Amino acid sequence: MYKKIEITKRELEHLKSCDKNMRKLIEYVGDIERYYIEDPFLALINSIVFQQLAYNAANAIWNRFLSLYDNITPEKVINTEFDTLRKCGLSKTKIEYIKNICRAIINNELDIENIDKLSDEQIIDKLVKIKGIGIWTAEMFLLFSLNRRNVLSYKDLGIRKGIKWLFNMKKEPTKDEFEKIKEKFSPYNTVASLYLWEITSRGLLNYDSTDILDRNIGYFDSPLGLIELQSKDGKLVSLDFAKEKVLEEKLDSVLEKTKQQLKEYFTGKRKKFDIPIELNGTDFQKRVWKELMNISYGKTLTYKEVAVNIGNKNASRAVGNANNKNKIAIIIPCHRVIGSSGKLIGYEGGLWRKKWLLQHEQQRENSSKSTAME
Repeated sequence: MYKKIEITKRELEHLKSCDKNMRKLIEYVGDIERYYIEDPFLALINSIVFQQLAYNAANAIWNRFLSLYDNITPEKVINTEFDTLRKCGLSKTKIEYIKNICRAIINNELDIENIDKLSDEQIIDKLVKIKGIGIWTAEMFLLFSLNRRNVLSYKDLGIRKGIKWLFNMKKEPTKDEFEKIKEKFSPYNTVASLYLWEITSRGLLNYDSTDILDRNIGYFDSPLGLIELQSKDGKLVSLDFAKEKVLEEKLDSVLEKTKQQLKEYFTGKRKKFDIPIELNGTDFQKRVWKELMNISYGKTLTYKEVAVNIGNKNASRAVGNANNKNKIAIIIPCHRVIGSSGKLIGYEGGLWRKKWLLQHEQQRENSSKSTAME
């Protein structure tokens, strides 16, 4: 029933050559395994089943539906009792849509056996005349049944979100913007669609920009929760707390070294890091971050004191903003900066983590002094 969608080198090279961000996405994702249904009748029914449902739920319904028949035909489906189809999990509306397709085929309103001889536009025009089949369903039929090679659907939310992310747009593309992108990727928009869908399925929408495509990724389980690490060109560019492992690990020597030094830090065996880092920010932010790295382990400074140290005594608020923009937590120790009254304020990772880090360092520092005195 299913056949793999073969992606040619020529298609990939065209997409990579016409857009640098698409090239980065293709190289990041690598090979894609997607399949189409060769039987056009089954493919149409499948498209109805999967409308507006999550994959796992739709797939369960689809498998129950298939189990009703040894050899599925429009005649058998249209003669299947309503309650039998309902027990598969199909809604009343979808049952009606499926039977509409069967009637159109039985009444020779839709020549399903020869539909592949028509152009994309002709196929869409014929299909949308059947109640229950809209433009999106027709386009998915072109892609996932007829294996047409130039399909990019404006009606598909995942495609629009993927384009917005890939091209760093503030909003989803307008129809005109979409058509320009479609023209750029033509005549291989189907392959572009497959890679754009990967943006959502791989969790890339959780990241602000396509910069993530150039980076190595690592994760570290700390007493404060999961930490995500990112490196590029031999330097650490991000250390942040994460809720879950979104991306697959892709480690380099910098990330391996960072994980080892974090382990030593949390077990009290390390007070200073010697990881190569890259600071990405304004000149003012970089000055603040460099000053933070001068704050000794177990010590604290106020925002005012940091401002004075960088030669701008009236910049306390700006120092606070720079603290919140710090992308390399712990190693650039913004947790060591406190309010003038000693209050713990302004920590992106959560004040409870800031409190934990300060107590951890102060306890270790006090323990070291006690040992030295003995």
